[in-house]
Amino acid sequence: MSVHAGKVKTIKRVSAPAERGVSRELEGALRGAVAERVGETRFGLWFGEGVRMGVAGDGGSVEVQVPNAYFRDRIKSCFAASLADAVRAVTGRALPVSFSVQDEAQPVSDAEVVPEKEAPAGGRRPKVVVPIPGAPRPPAQPDRGAADRHEASASPFATPVSAPAPGSGRMMRRLDDFVVGPTTQLAFAAAREMIQTGGRSFNPLVIHGGVGLGKTHLLEAIAVGLRAAHPGLNVIHVTAESFTNGFLEAMRTASLASFRNRHRGAAALIVDDVHFLAAKRATQDEFLFTFNALIERGAPIILASDQHPRKIAKLTDELATRFLGGMVVKLEAPDVETRKAILRSKARARGVVVPPGVLDYIAENVKTSVRELEGALHCVLAQATLTGKSVTMTVARAALRETIRNTTQTVALRDVENAVRAYFHLDADGLKSDSRVRTLAYPRMLAMYLARKHAGLSYSEIGRYFGGRNHSTVMSAEKKVVGWLKAETTNPLLPGFDNVVDILADLESTLGA
Repeated sequence: MSVHAGKVKTIKRVSAPAERGVSRELEGALRGAVAERVGETRFGLWFGEGVRMGVAGDGGSVEVQVPNAYFRDRIKSCFAASLADAVRAVTGRALPVSFSVQDEAQPVSDAEVVPEKEAPAGGRRPKVVVPIPGAPRPPAQPDRGAADRHEASASPFATPVSAPAPGSGRMMRRLDDFVVGPTTQLAFAAAREMIQTGGRSFNPLVIHGGVGLGKTHLLEAIAVGLRAAHPGLNVIHVTAESFTNGFLEAMRTASLASFRNRHRGAAALIVDDVHFLAAKRATQDEFLFTFNALIERGAPIILASDQHPRKIAKLTDELATRFLGGMVVKLEAPDVETRKAILRSKARARGVVVPPGVLDYIAENVKTSVRELEGALHCVLAQATLTGKSVTMTVARAALRETIRNTTQTVALRDVENAVRAYFHLDADGLKSDSRVRTLAYPRMLAMYLARKHAGLSYSEIGRYFGGRNHSTVMSAEKKVVGWLKAETTNPLLPGFDNVVDILADLESTLGA
């Protein structure tokens, strides 16, 4: 038993597992014991999502897996005693604690926190051993493959289903972790269908949308789901940049055959940020042949992009048409209720309790992306931790003052002009010219409508900016666009472009409005 703040709590001791893999019961007990000692707020900040704990395969030590070296150093310097005490309380033994860092190319798990072998009745604190800078590491094993296999079997975190995400040390996310809302329901359903059918319902699946809306999460979830649903399936999950670099390296080293066999022999191919291929003609050709080979065999292909395939500049028609041959779904910014649900999920994952009023405040003021929502929550928790205060509305307002101020700034006219020009591929002075051809007049009307809606300026100011036009021209343009919206027409505004509703949604997403 342990006594804290006048309360007596019984800690359930769990025997350290000798078998491979993490004991969920043991990890839960360890996390609970650590949280009890460091407090919920600090626990959520430093031991929440991304930090794992388990007994190593030989049962002789406890391993703490952290996302980066900063977390390792912080936990060692501030929470070593609490961590060692929690280990002793849960396991009934004074086990050494080691750390492994996810973002290191070859994670090193040296024992860093070593509790004393025999703790006297007085309960002396564990001793913290800090490695001497420059001290030599143990010599590398000559058989690196054997060493890798040994580490995989000994590590309590080895799992082929949820491998580290491409280009990242963190573990891949799952479909169960994805918070579904009205703007993401179709994409979620498509991801689930792809996992269940392995591409038999549609192939490829293309998910597109703005930054930080969940595209990478869904791709990771599909990779994890395919491996779980089809054990032994050879799933290749890469970024388009990684594919490009691999292709260039294969050409440089005359190893194209090996590169092609690897990618074209995959049972499933998942590629993130496929828009990175734009303007890289040789890489696009290679990807086209890979795509064709996989489709011919019925292997599922899942892609993510920041734009609809038809809007990716300098993407070949051959690739664009093939991307459109399956299912294309769009992720949009979550509504306020979904944002609240996401924040509740993130707080729960971190193991912290955040007052509903604080979550509502964040959700109502941070609207652009899920990534920004998570960042805002982290800021609030960090502010509370560093100032030694509870998570309150006062703390939240102080932590997010600058973030909200910058988020709610009005959109500048130049931002509107640049967004519309880029969308319709217009020349620099196109929107300000005297030309009245539809290919310029319609985009100009949309720009005036957006400027009126988001820039907070008068008709006269907007008219002067767009070529010295008078206020009645801007009023007429706004009225025209409102009429298009009320008509809810599905016809393209201009040849080769979407209807006005989708165009405005894309432009407002670009503007962050």
